[in-house]
Amino acid sequence: MDLNKLAEISQGRLLGSSIPVDSYSIDTRTIKSKEIYIALEGENYDGHEFISEAALKGAAAAVVSKSIEVDIPHIIVDSTHEFMKNIADYNRSKFNGKVIGITGTNGKTSTKQIVSNLLNEDELCHKTLGNKNNQIGVPYSLLTLWESYKYSVIEMGTSEPGEIKILNNQVKPNIAAITNVSKGHLEGLRDTESIAKEKGNILNFYSDSGIAYLPKDSEFFDFWSKKTNAKQIFSFGIHKDADFRVTNTKIDIEGNLTHFNLHNDGQIEEISINGIGMHNSLNAALSTAISLHLGIKMQTIKERLASVDLPKRRLTVTKSLNGSTMIDDTYNSNPASLKNALDSLEKVDKTKVCILGEMKELGPESKRIHTAALEYAYKRVDKILCLGNSWSDCVIPKSENIDIFTNHDELYDYLVSLIDQNTILLIKGSRSTRMDLIADKLKK
Repeated sequence: MDLNKLAEISQGRLLGSSIPVDSYSIDTRTIKSKEIYIALEGENYDGHEFISEAALKGAAAAVVSKSIEVDIPHIIVDSTHEFMKNIADYNRSKFNGKVIGITGTNGKTSTKQIVSNLLNEDELCHKTLGNKNNQIGVPYSLLTLWESYKYSVIEMGTSEPGEIKILNNQVKPNIAAITNVSKGHLEGLRDTESIAKEKGNILNFYSDSGIAYLPKDSEFFDFWSKKTNAKQIFSFGIHKDADFRVTNTKIDIEGNLTHFNLHNDGQIEEISINGIGMHNSLNAALSTAISLHLGIKMQTIKERLASVDLPKRRLTVTKSLNGSTMIDDTYNSNPASLKNALDSLEKVDKTKVCILGEMKELGPESKRIHTAALEYAYKRVDKILCLGNSWSDCVIPKSENIDIFTNHDELYDYLVSLIDQNTILLIKGSRSTRMDLIADKLKK
């Protein structure tokens, strides 16, 4: 595609020469030479302010919604957001491969990454860029959905009612999967029932051949099964009736592996996935089910799972100061993902220290949820260090094994005095709490 074609699709006006288009950027901090810079506008930012910077960094062209002075070709459109949606819709309409849509409270990005790894022979699998799964990220990812791909794996997130419906209308998946539903984004979605209803919108297929993959262990399995117009429904989970059933999960923290058995159609496969956590066995089971449906051989799947490239800061095991071992799970946090992380420590024969940042976007349930999380952690680890006011508000018995801090430096200094080669650390918190700062300081 070239700039002339982009201008035609978006009903824009090209100023300057037309050039071929290979990639796009919406952020001058990460822009690469020869990319097309799209100047997005929001309530608190205006990408047009960075046009000159984009050009200096090698942007080949720009997409704008106002007149600018710049010595690179640019397309003027009514709205740069609508430009992305128009190009995304056009690309999806021309794509004849299989599109896999993934949503859920937890595991979207990891499952997207696993599925794309399993399908990506000969670089034929397109996928969501990073974790860009919202109403900006999804169309942005679809900008590079070329017709030459065989598959596309797109994750869809939501923080308010109606968002999945909008994204699903754009993605139009042939295969749709829900990883799970639990408490998260409760400020925009009142309760788990609201979340389940919202996530279920991914199951509205635009053809009569849709395939749905649902978590059999979820209390909403029957609700989703009745809601969808899928031609076929497959289930996964630890439930005895799951089509793809996970049993005998074992976590090897030192080897950074999760081992499990997968039961399907009378067969039992012994599988290992790179990365730790019970949830990784479930994500792997779901990914395996999708890949088998698309014709990938089981032996190939097993080989690729053992070396799959999972997203960073999601139960990433590394060596840390004083000979300790650290599990960096600082990408984000909510009640279910915190429980999964704590469960990963169950059979570890070391001193377990849990460092917890606050969980955000929980609305009026925040105090109760933080209290329950602290009680759950207290029974499973030897020492808990918390950061933030949400923990101070918890109603729990006073204990010498629980300390609450108000800043990163104070927590870090105390933590370093505790750890040695017999210590395993779990660090977790919502993204805005910046627990990654502590994790990075601890790395050797």
